[in-house]
Amino acid sequence: MRRRGFLNSLLSFVAFFCGLGGLLLLAGCTPPEKAAYEAIVSSNAFLKSVKTQHPECTTAVPAATQVCALLKQATAAKDTLIDATEEYCAGPTFNNGGACNPPAKGTPAATQALAKLQAALTSYDQTAADLKGALGK
Repeated sequence: MRRRGFLNSLLSFVAFFCGLGGLLLLAGCTPPEKAAYEAIVSSNAFLKSVKTQHPECTTAVPAATQVCALLKQATAAKDTLIDATEEYCAGPTFNNGGACNPPAKGTPAATQALAKLQAALTSYDQTAADLKGALGK
């Protein structure tokens, strides 16, 4: 009986934090497409601010600086993340501007699409961290 009480408490605890997933973004509680969407939205704001602060990186021939090189890498990583999210969510609803249509769980397509999405998210996170480091943030 005591074990059942512990399990109920544990499940309540996990449910509480997963319910706050939108606020806390706990790993495992946030659907991958939501995490990708939030990363894409924040990346647009972040990259625009860097471009505004470093106009030398936005010219036809950008300056050969570390910040410009990292800005270019982060922008490419963001674009790859957008492509991976579109691939993961592709389906009739999503293609018409609606909700994500992830592949059926447990299928090879789901495994591959999720792996691509997670790799793209990890890549963007790393390039953004590198850029922030170069900016002293």
